[in-house]
Amino acid sequence: MNKKYLPALLIVLILSALNCGNQDTQSVNSKDEYKLPPVDTTGAVTGDWILQRELADPQSLNPLTLQDASGREFSYYIFERLMWAADRTSYDVIPWLADSLPQVSEDHLTYIFKLKKNITFSNGRPLTGDDIIFTFKALMNPLVDAAQLRNYVENVKNVELTGGDKFTVRFTLSKPYFRSVIAISDIQILSKEVVDPERLTDKYTWDDCKDIETAKKNPAIVKFADFFNSEDVNRSPKYLIGSGPYIFEKWETGQFVYFKRNPNYWNKDGQFGMSYPDKLVIRVIQDQSAAVVAAKNKEIDLMYVVKPADFVKELANPEQYSMKKADPYEPVFSYIGWNMKSPLFSDKKVRLALSYAVDRSIIIDRIHFGLAVPIQSPVYFEDDKHFNPDLPAIPFDLEKSKQLLKEAGWEDSNGDGILDKIIEGNRIDFKFYFLSNTNVARRQALLVITDALKKIGIISDVQDLEWSVFLQKLKKHEFDAFMGAWVITDYPPDEYQLFHSSQMKSEGSNYVSYSNPEADKLMEDYRIEFDENKRAEMIKKLQKIFYDDQVYTFLWTPNAKYVYSDRYKNVRWYPTPITAYQTSEWWVPVNSRKYQSPN
Repeated sequence: MNKKYLPALLIVLILSALNCGNQDTQSVNSKDEYKLPPVDTTGAVTGDWILQRELADPQSLNPLTLQDASGREFSYYIFERLMWAADRTSYDVIPWLADSLPQVSEDHLTYIFKLKKNITFSNGRPLTGDDIIFTFKALMNPLVDAAQLRNYVENVKNVELTGGDKFTVRFTLSKPYFRSVIAISDIQILSKEVVDPERLTDKYTWDDCKDIETAKKNPAIVKFADFFNSEDVNRSPKYLIGSGPYIFEKWETGQFVYFKRNPNYWNKDGQFGMSYPDKLVIRVIQDQSAAVVAAKNKEIDLMYVVKPADFVKELANPEQYSMKKADPYEPVFSYIGWNMKSPLFSDKKVRLALSYAVDRSIIIDRIHFGLAVPIQSPVYFEDDKHFNPDLPAIPFDLEKSKQLLKEAGWEDSNGDGILDKIIEGNRIDFKFYFLSNTNVARRQALLVITDALKKIGIISDVQDLEWSVFLQKLKKHEFDAFMGAWVITDYPPDEYQLFHSSQMKSEGSNYVSYSNPEADKLMEDYRIEFDENKRAEMIKKLQKIFYDDQVYTFLWTPNAKYVYSDRYKNVRWYPTPITAYQTSEWWVPVNSRKYQSPN
């Protein structure tokens, strides 16, 4: 395939920081220490498997409705996009399903894509413009559980074939958006024939999708959404059929998810199209100690080590177990979210007080073993163009916390050692729960925080939930506070999905219910500004608003912590999302294979 690039739209996310200091760790987080090795595919052959440990089952594998990083990672092997940054040593977007870069009108309201004509789904059926139209019509259905993704393409007015040509698709937008070409290109394409056998999406119009109340009265919209949101369409191989290099094979809940290499992949001989492992397998192991034992026993081939102590101590000498280690930086930030609909957290002065009660230094040093960098913003701190460097660090200062809480009306009025306040005629004690998924390091950090809060008269505890339950609680705003993390996938950055007030609804990603008209207006104006220098100033101003409002208590950007089998060749660590690795590129010499059969 000839290289055809869109100018760089993803930032190089490599930074200098501490590593764990062990000579057996491939430290990839320093510009001076690490250089991406050359491609090592001389003599490469297909075969073997990769068993990858995950903490929990993916929330979904449906690319439109999933909201978790694990599901997104594996969905990319099944479903493909019009364009993506396939050459991960460069951050230029390459036409993939598209045959070339789109034609773009001067007013940025029309985009015309020509598709390659040799693309087939894994069932052998051709991928055409009808599948592109279907995918976007499914996404724009306001009753489909895809609010977090829909916000990026909400300005799509319609999608149609041009001149009846099934391989030429025109997108018409209602308003410009500086990232529209990337947002459109990044949507993963499903098969209309497989997912809409009743052709329900033909029975409603683009205009029918504009208003949710109107949509609820349309039988076709309701029926399609109920079907598309169902467990089958989120988890069943019958419906999750894509055009990618792997085929979703089966899902054994709480144990394994299997993906087999697509032997008839349309692009297997193309540049960046070859995949080597016969199978990619998710192995679910919830208990971290059990996962470490599994790694030592060579029962898994790749694992993100959740507990930093295990990475530094338990797996200090990975060569004993025929393993290697790597600690790349990935574009992720950790944070605490406060439910702003709760009277406990509605006051930004209280949220600032709580941020002063978080001892980031102690947590980073003692729990993360120095493998993290404190942050104050959702914008990546080495993005010099967009990051606001003028946001002062919030130190650990319990006296400042107490002062701010007192100014906000929280005092111990009855001498029981717990802060309280009269709200709507009732005395409310400052007590709440942090929600956490089954992540040991997060729980340890939260216990440090709860101990500090107790010293200033706030009683809190930690409630651990299984991942899917945890995520559902966030989407429904059924929590007091939680510790979470976001993978930063946007460049240039766009904070609309996380913080615009419209994203509180329909299970959007504004879990904390943040609402500020000034911030909303700035995010809206930012999206339609095509001057990158003006956008840079706008997002720096937006970060200051976020800081003043304490939309989150921003915590840190951590190192990733991986162990992997030493039998694999061509293991390279990339600085771009969604993960630092690309397991489809890994291969094993014939005499080193562990799994000799593809079945």
